[in-house]
Amino acid sequence: MGFNLEDYETVEERLEKFHKDFPDFRIETQLVASMPSRFIVQAWIYRTYADQVPFSSGLAFEDIAERGVNATSALENAETSAIGRALATAGYATKGKRASRTEMAKVQNKFEKRITEKIAVEKPSDPWTIENKDMPLPVSDAVA
Repeated sequence: MGFNLEDYETVEERLEKFHKDFPDFRIETQLVASMPSRFIVQAWIYRTYADQVPFSSGLAFEDIAERGVNATSALENAETSAIGRALATAGYATKGKRASRTEMAKVQNKFEKRITEKIAVEKPSDPWTIENKDMPLPVSDAVA
């Protein structure tokens, strides 16, 4: 895989650093879109509670899953990701990576799942029998 999770920080780590520099900060979030299968959230970071103009902002989305954490908490995860992206925009991604460790762990999980999935393919010699073949890699993963 083309990335190392150790190169990414959690949103909590970024927030702790920002809070240390700006103890009077404030964060605002807004649900931008709510669809049957997805939430989109925007976050604004202010250096002080009294600031009228945000220091930075970030957008994130989460797909609603049938099982796992995004079956019950997709909205909360979208909000956390939006905050993490706003903090990265503000320069609080000291390891140099915009995405958070949590976001990249999702990418890793999807990649690993894709590798283990099998798809049914007819045997050319016997059209009535189906055998399992590995799913091909997506172009973006092959390029990486």
